[in-house]
Amino acid sequence: MGWICLYDRRMGLFSPGNDDEVVTQIAAHQAEILAYIQSLLPGDASVKDVLQRTNLVLWKKRGSYERGTKFLSWAFSVAYWEVRAFLKERKRKGWLVVDDELAKKVSTTMGEVAEEDGSMYELKGALELCLQQLAPKELDLINQRYYDDASIEELSQVTGRPLGSLRVSLYRIRASLKRCIDAKISMGGGV
Repeated sequence: MGWICLYDRRMGLFSPGNDDEVVTQIAAHQAEILAYIQSLLPGDASVKDVLQRTNLVLWKKRGSYERGTKFLSWAFSVAYWEVRAFLKERKRKGWLVVDDELAKKVSTTMGEVAEEDGSMYELKGALELCLQQLAPKELDLINQRYYDDASIEELSQVTGRPLGSLRVSLYRIRASLKRCIDAKISMGGGV
């Protein structure tokens, strides 16, 4: 016999009796949630662990999901806070942590794109095209900083450039990538 769907009309919340619908939503959006977490933890081997933590919290908080709202936005919000908790725990243990400002920007961009059309693959494709348009030195800097997890201080030592100069360069490259991605997406993906 199937689950009985109970819905509190006053609050618009799922009750614990509607577990199958929440499980269906979680399962249907695993790829998007995984891509979102990967965007916040690029190249990190712990992505799947954070995904599992996120799934667990989504399950525990299923009663707070408001029926009729965008499930993916709610799931991204939960994932964002799980990534933050993971990074805080990692930082407390002295592990290398992704730049908080970048995480917020990626989070905002991914959330906006997901709300517009739900296409994480379109964003990824646009990002790949835009990365190909970078000058070799810019691409090398991005790869070292975000994919190899080099700190600004390490980059300064390797490149011989001052910290302020590197920060400005990374800011300009990220801004350029954002403009490029926005343009590609507005033109229909460019993928």
